[in-house]
Amino acid sequence: MPQKSLFDDQSTIIGLPEKNVISHMFSSMLNRQPTSWILIFVTLAVSTLLVSSYVAFHCIKSKSTHKQYKQLIVSSEASDSFSTHTASNSNQTNTDYQSKQRNIRVRMLIFFAVLSILEGALFMSSLFDHKNIMQFVVPSSWNFYRTGVQSNLNHKQYTEAVDLFRRSNQLKNGYDWIDQRSSPEFPTVYAPKSYVCAYNPELEYCGKLIQKKQVMEEPPNVVMIVVESFSPSPMMLQNHVVSSQEKIVNGPLYKEMYLPNLKKISESGLTFSSLSSSGLPTLYGWLSLMTGEIPYTNQINIIKSMLNDVDDFPSFFKQNGYNNMYVAPCTFEIDGQHNWLFRGREVRNKKYVQLKEMPLWFDNIYQYIPTAEQALELNVTQNEKQSWVPDRITAAQFMKHFGDSKKQNNQPLMGVWITADTHQPFQGFDNDEFYEPFKFGQGRYSKQTIHGQADRYATVAKYMDNYVGQVVKFLQQQHNNTIVVLVGDHGAREVPLFHEERVDKADPNSAIYDNTCNSQKFSNDELFVTSGLITYLGESQYLKNLFEPVSGKVVKTPTDHHDMIRTLYDIVSAHTGKDMPSSRNGRNLIELAVNLTTQSQLRKHTSIRTTMIHSEIATEDSLYRFHTSGSSVQKFSGIYPTCVSQESRSVINKSQLEEFHLYHKLYDHVQTNNKQFSYKFRNEACQYPAVCDFPETSTAFNRSDIAIITLSAIGMGLVFGVLIACTVYLAEKQHKKQKKSIIFVYH
Repeated sequence: MPQKSLFDDQSTIIGLPEKNVISHMFSSMLNRQPTSWILIFVTLAVSTLLVSSYVAFHCIKSKSTHKQYKQLIVSSEASDSFSTHTASNSNQTNTDYQSKQRNIRVRMLIFFAVLSILEGALFMSSLFDHKNIMQFVVPSSWNFYRTGVQSNLNHKQYTEAVDLFRRSNQLKNGYDWIDQRSSPEFPTVYAPKSYVCAYNPELEYCGKLIQKKQVMEEPPNVVMIVVESFSPSPMMLQNHVVSSQEKIVNGPLYKEMYLPNLKKISESGLTFSSLSSSGLPTLYGWLSLMTGEIPYTNQINIIKSMLNDVDDFPSFFKQNGYNNMYVAPCTFEIDGQHNWLFRGREVRNKKYVQLKEMPLWFDNIYQYIPTAEQALELNVTQNEKQSWVPDRITAAQFMKHFGDSKKQNNQPLMGVWITADTHQPFQGFDNDEFYEPFKFGQGRYSKQTIHGQADRYATVAKYMDNYVGQVVKFLQQQHNNTIVVLVGDHGAREVPLFHEERVDKADPNSAIYDNTCNSQKFSNDELFVTSGLITYLGESQYLKNLFEPVSGKVVKTPTDHHDMIRTLYDIVSAHTGKDMPSSRNGRNLIELAVNLTTQSQLRKHTSIRTTMIHSEIATEDSLYRFHTSGSSVQKFSGIYPTCVSQESRSVINKSQLEEFHLYHKLYDHVQTNNKQFSYKFRNEACQYPAVCDFPETSTAFNRSDIAIITLSAIGMGLVFGVLIACTVYLAEKQHKKQKKSIIFVYH
């Protein structure tokens, strides 16, 4: 009998027991709709309370001052030196003082009453303002209040938004929008026509539909490496790639000095210099990558939208016969990943009925700091820091558990490995001896200089590159029928693009960087923009033929996470014959690269990424950046880096900006109303000639009224706290002035 491995007991490896996840997940969440009237009442109540507090405070202060004054008068009347004339003046002063106090109270009461009314009106307008006008006329921080409400478009706006979305995204041959009703409830879902005809049998082409299912050889394994904060500075990229204004160029993209393993891997695959995330930080970027949701202001995040039906890629692989695994460097509660990783477990079906149809994502989830015995079996030195698990150890864990999984079953395997060491502040999580510091400036720990920051990022990036190389080498040698995908979860945000005006001072022909571009209000290349690659390691003739025309190429036009997932969907579906409906607004990147190489016309495509402040919209050939609450947009040629040439930028007109905002609002609407996708669309029986009914929509959007009310109360408290502080200061100033007047009269 083979010796039992230390890793056979899954309970020591999986980061959280199932029941603890459920308890933590639902302890503070209320799955019900927010009540706008409650929010309004709380807002006005807080306003009234603060006004009353001020009046009470001022009355007490006024009484105290008047009492002090009377004591002075009594004392003065007892004095022989105080004349009757002075006493008369004192009485007049007392009357004047009381009159002034009354006037101050009345003025301040009116002032606060008006503010309360305005505050209530503004808050109500934010709740019912379907056109979102408020976000353009008030500071962007006001958008925070918008997170408390469900987004809804009126019929006219919704119709215009759906029309705009479908005009902006041209589907490839054989696909159509699945909801063909006059007012579609699932406007972003598209599917092969066999599915479309099951829901819309009246369409003209349905009678002529010929179904073809070609199942190929064994599906490949898929490994997705998600690199934390990965946006390599152009100093890490090849000069000829950075300087070129072509949409596709010969690689490699990465310089050997910084990223030698990525350079080698990319030489046989397809690389992307501008593969954007749809959100940041990780709780948005990770969510968008895994689920296809577009994070925006109305609570579309890793916690609040956890009950939505989404076009997640882990369950897609499960339905296509894959065994799935996940290796992470930190506990899942840190950014809310547990809300998604564990939501499909069978134990939840008994208690939480609304989760009964949520599919399982991963068969095995690994997150642990290895014990001394486990470290010995992994053949790694234990980490002394004992915080997040460094890439050196998670790489060993991934190889160990990937190999074990392949031994235990014959299914193709989809594995996700999340790295950590390139996380801010770019000092890594491993023992110092495992890093090879770069010394361009003052060293790895010089936090205050641009050079020091570049040193730190280059150091942890090369460290990450080393262990990515080890994982890929392991796959090549032992499991080469594998597609490897590498993406960043979002940009590094603080890494400078350039130190100098030129990318490479030694090369007079290298690109010149526009330094003003990096600090512009429209955001820059270090927020959403990351980098990525896809390659195949094995001998499948179909896959070798697929990758051969684009091998070693670098795509420089805007692409994103959803394009990469769509590419994987197409490859897997070609092998399994299960091409299912999807709401992933993505393109096949291999087809895109072929079209760019042959200069064929590109299909219309529009994608978005956003934070509460900055937004980007990319089309098939251009990139637009704008402030969420602003009134202007900056247009780029779409060639990364965008700041190399000033001539590539221009400002577009207001009408186009309004279209961009309408595009945003459609996603906002369908996501907060749980209409972006339905898992029922993956029912393989619903294909022509079968006839199926559209799924019923249910708003499963998870909210907490208490949290929303608390946030509104805190916001109101901060606003009125500042106003009261100013008022108290003025009252104190007036109080001291009156005391001086009394003392002057006395003397």
